Amino acid sequence: MNILVFGGTFSPPHLGHQLMVEQVLLAGLAQQLWLLPVGQHSFAKLAPYRQERLAMLELLRHDITQAHPALADKIKVNTYELDRDEESQTYRTLSALSAAHPEHHFGFLIGSDNLAAFDQWHHHQELLAQFPVLVYPRTGFPLQPLLPGMTVLTQLPQLQVSSTLVRQAIQQGAELQGLLSAAMIDFLQQHEYMYQ
Repeated sequence: MNILVFGGTFSPPHLGHQLMVEQVLLAGLAQQLWLLPVGQHSFAKLAPYRQERLAMLELLRHDITQAHPALADKIKVNTYELDRDEESQTYRTLSALSAAHPEHHFGFLIGSDNLAAFDQWHHHQELLAQFPVLVYPRTGFPLQPLLPGMTVLTQLPQLQVSSTLVRQAIQQGAELQGLLSAAMIDFLQQHEYMYQ
């Protein structure tokens, strides 16, 4: 089975993440997509609340499958990185998943905002040599530098929503509609302490 891994802080998952998952699966670019919340992130601060982060990913999954019931069995949440007390590194994770599931072929999904710093990722050359990397276009982030092993998904609609926009809106008490689903907004209102 061809499995696309989509890693991120998902703190919180937003409508941009939802669009990426929906579009990739509806376009038939993978048979399954595994949402992979990072445990300890190299570059970003994230909410440390494990159960809440998993609950938010389940909400994301629910929102997608409500709109597209055929995708229900195609979206999984994988806790490999959350289960380890070490800095998350994509190459190490993909290698471990590949070894644990030799029957599957793994690829990795990133947004074009990751391209500028991709050469700072641990073992990025080995990652590209062993695992296909699909690049989802994001408004305001050029599709460069592209490295061998990357495929740009130019046929899919560009992302307009980012985690930075969401966190800024939360901190400023601004309107979240258009950034998060109604269910995600309700969840954040019930778990206000996560973003103070």
